[in-house]
Amino acid sequence: MPSNKRTLIILSESEPCSLEDNYDLIIASDGGYRTSKKMEIDLDVLLGDFDSITREELIEAEKRGIKIFSFPREKDKTDGELAVDYAISQGSNELVILGSFKEELDHALGNLFLLFKLDKLGIKSKLLTQKYEIELIISEKEYVGKKGHELSLIPVSETVKDLNIEGSMYNLKDVNVEMGQTLTLRNIITEDNAKVYFKKGKVLSILKR
Repeated sequence: MPSNKRTLIILSESEPCSLEDNYDLIIASDGGYRTSKKMEIDLDVLLGDFDSITREELIEAEKRGIKIFSFPREKDKTDGELAVDYAISQGSNELVILGSFKEELDHALGNLFLLFKLDKLGIKSKLLTQKYEIELIISEKEYVGKKGHELSLIPVSETVKDLNIEGSMYNLKDVNVEMGQTLTLRNIITEDNAKVYFKKGKVLSILKR
């Protein structure tokens, strides 16, 4: 089976936004098909229970040569997780998930926490919206060419030990941050090369695009 190095997943409630990378595999879940059309993206796969697109759109997708996988409405996983599972089955080792925070809160959080599922499998991933770029950091991350962008770091482990932030308005050096603290919200990157690193823990990086 060929290994798809980089995969893009376009979720049902996603909105068109700019993308910086090329992808080996592009998947849309349900209504993500419409987003892909607005962005003029050629899909490889369309899957879901198809409660958000019409039969005419499905026929159109089939005529375009897109591989289609249909699932029942009553199922144990969201369309987004099914798309992630398909990407994993195809050997993907890097995923970009295009979503939105305008959808229902439970789905929005469920899609966000797909990053944790992928982290457990050792697969690099991030969630993109029109406004944010979100990643789970497990030791360090560099921000190149992001000067002037707003950056929030949210601890998602009990303690983030010896957190360092360099190249920002509010730098930190070897500071322990507990889950629930808001010390690291709403920072500003001030250098062309900024860096976050720590000894132990996990952090959600939320970069305003």
